[in-house]
Amino acid sequence: MHIVLIGGASTIGSTVADTLATADPTLDITLVDPATEAAWAHAVDITHAAFHAAGAPLGGERADSFGTIQAADIDALPALDPAPDLVIVTAAGPRPDDATDRDARDAELEANRAVVDDVADRLRAIESVPVLVLTNPIDRITHRLWRRLGWPRKRFLGYSLSETARAAHEIGRQTGAHPCTVTCPVMGEHGEGIVPIFSKLRIDGDPATVTADQRSAVREFVRRVPFEIASRRGANETSRWVTSAGVVRVVRSMIDAGSTARSSTGPAGGSRTAICLSTPLDGEYGFDDGCLSVPVTLTATGVGDILEWELTEEETARLAAAHERVTADLELS
Repeated sequence: MHIVLIGGASTIGSTVADTLATADPTLDITLVDPATEAAWAHAVDITHAAFHAAGAPLGGERADSFGTIQAADIDALPALDPAPDLVIVTAAGPRPDDATDRDARDAELEANRAVVDDVADRLRAIESVPVLVLTNPIDRITHRLWRRLGWPRKRFLGYSLSETARAAHEIGRQTGAHPCTVTCPVMGEHGEGIVPIFSKLRIDGDPATVTADQRSAVREFVRRVPFEIASRRGANETSRWVTSAGVVRVVRSMIDAGSTARSSTGPAGGSRTAICLSTPLDGEYGFDDGCLSVPVTLTATGVGDILEWELTEEETARLAAAHERVTADLELS
């Protein structure tokens, strides 16, 4: 698989590139960034780092072949060989001074609209491929990129798995369970309009419940903690570790889905394991526009199916409120 990171010299872009190369040294990775010297330096450094991980690719066995980590100018996209299989967009404008405030993601929209418009213009030079968006505000930027590119909607994925990890952390704290044993999918907006799906909460694989107060505490923690991290670590920092690990999970799912689809023993269409990512909606959950995090299955080419879970009355109401947030002034997003 050849992954192109647009914004690859940024803090989050370079961290994602390193995490991917460490997880699977068979991947081809290209870092694209206006800061060409920094992109080159990251590519060389990550190439050296991949040496230490060469015996432990995603499949758990030593790789028979090895990928290439390189830097390239964005104008070189059409000539890349091999052609990209996945584009990850981390490109963003300068972060606002109040990036540690809870409404910072909304404030970033103003700076990032022009950035994503330029990315769309450049991507038109290549054939349509899956696009994973990490640029904030993720739901609105994913929608804008889809509208401007005109590629099939199921090519577009907005990353939102960090909320799932944060919810598991706080549920574990509230219940005494280890977070790695907690599963609670998170739908809705990447931001204030998160919708943890407590009706699907599992601990150690078994159905579990939490109180209304605990549910409220989980939602508040997931909304607050990324900005607490930023305020303590620095406004120009991001939650890059949890994001890059989540991106590896998405890429792994796409690789596994592609392998399953090619297998005569596997189900057609790739993986049947659902994860919640933001994608354009066309009638799902009663919404005809905008992007929200919803449960999807993945294929090698993007979204396979959008699953419509049966939700509680509270979850349904919160999802509708999240949709209202991300579609407000949609023409501006």
